[in-house]
Amino acid sequence: MPRLSKKFGFRLSPHFAPTLITAIGVVMVWRGVWFLLDLYLLPDKPTLSGITSLIIGLAILYLPNGKIDDLF
Repeated sequence: MPRLSKKFGFRLSPHFAPTLITAIGVVMVWRGVWFLLDLYLLPDKPTLSGITSLIIGLAILYLPNGKIDDLF
């Protein structure tokens, strides 16, 4: 069976598999956090839950270096 690099003229980077695994892991964590926030953070008030999540998320991003300019 011919290799893909010979058949199609390209090779995958050696970093492709670790990057793909990392991306899948990030998406799975994001999905889990999203589910838990929907379940526990003001479940009867979705708009207020979204606003609260946004404020908490911005605060978390702001805390490491204290520069709000870096967020925008």
